[in-house]
Amino acid sequence: MKVEPSQKTRMKKENKILVMFVGKTYSGKTTLAQKIKNELGKMLVLESDPIAAFMKEKFPELRKNDNEEHAKLFNNLKLKFRTFLSFVEFALSLGQAIILSNGSVYKNGRKFILDLSKRFDYKVIGIYFDFPEEVLFDRAKNSNRSLNILRTSKDFNALIINQRTRMQPPDTSEFDDFWVIKSEQDLFSVKDKLVKLLL
Repeated sequence: MKVEPSQKTRMKKENKILVMFVGKTYSGKTTLAQKIKNELGKMLVLESDPIAAFMKEKFPELRKNDNEEHAKLFNNLKLKFRTFLSFVEFALSLGQAIILSNGSVYKNGRKFILDLSKRFDYKVIGIYFDFPEEVLFDRAKNSNRSLNILRTSKDFNALIINQRTRMQPPDTSEFDDFWVIKSEQDLFSVKDKLVKLLL
């Protein structure tokens, strides 16, 4: 069923900003989103990893079939991503500021969300987490993050390696505004800019 913006939503255009994080695993997307949410309070942070974990735990056969259907890049839309799109669409209908903290590594996937955002008259800011790979490996080594979200990779080191070919870097033409994070200093700077923007 198609979700439409309510009259109340149409009146709050200043709140209608969607921040899309783009980056590999362990680039700090979820951490930054939570820090911003902690400072601002009322805003929506969405990501697809909890959907993957839920599917793996509660519907393992469905998850297995979903993986097989998605053997090629966007040959079919993954059930996980279709579910995530439903969450995003409903969140957009509320007219609140939104951060999408999942990887958004595929250009086609980003386009689905960008097209939805236009329908709800949202400004979209893309933030590309472009840390050196050795930083990601170091973070993965010191983490106890659950492997439950993984689809085909045996661990997060393998996922980082797999993302060498899967990652489709974004460019400025995809977004209304576009920032790149290459260092911890950039991370702090972008956090401060986003907090001021979303206040």
